[in-house]
Amino acid sequence: MSTTTTEWYPSKVDWWLVPLLSLAPVASIVACISLVLEGQLAALPWAVGGVLLVLGVYFGMVIPMTYGLDDTTLIVRFGICRQRIALADILEVRPTHNPLSSPALSLDRLRIQFGPGLFKAVMISPADRDRFLDDLAERAGLTREGDRLVRM
Repeated sequence: MSTTTTEWYPSKVDWWLVPLLSLAPVASIVACISLVLEGQLAALPWAVGGVLLVLGVYFGMVIPMTYGLDDTTLIVRFGICRQRIALADILEVRPTHNPLSSPALSLDRLRIQFGPGLFKAVMISPADRDRFLDDLAERAGLTREGDRLVRM
């Protein structure tokens, strides 16, 4: 019996996204500190609840954001969620800058088509795009054409 090793690739993070994603947690913590300094302790549980809600969303849907490849599957991990895509189902991989919601922390993305229609595609943003494309092409039996992979 052979063991399968999963190779993990972190998401690329656009510089402008860091301050944008920092706004909600920083604002909720500042609100807590402000309430304490003003002596409004009765409202503090609501503010702490806001901090916990923001952290729950981030750790539930954003952190960590990584992509894994093993011998048969592409795993897209975002927070506690995981999407598994059979490598044999991948039809095409192409670059895109589509801003639609996606498990990617950059607009420098790869669109992975794994079936017909809009709902059989995912956009990801591996930090080391070339290594990811090389490894995916090798494991999925795809042909690399620049930044594009196709099934022949």
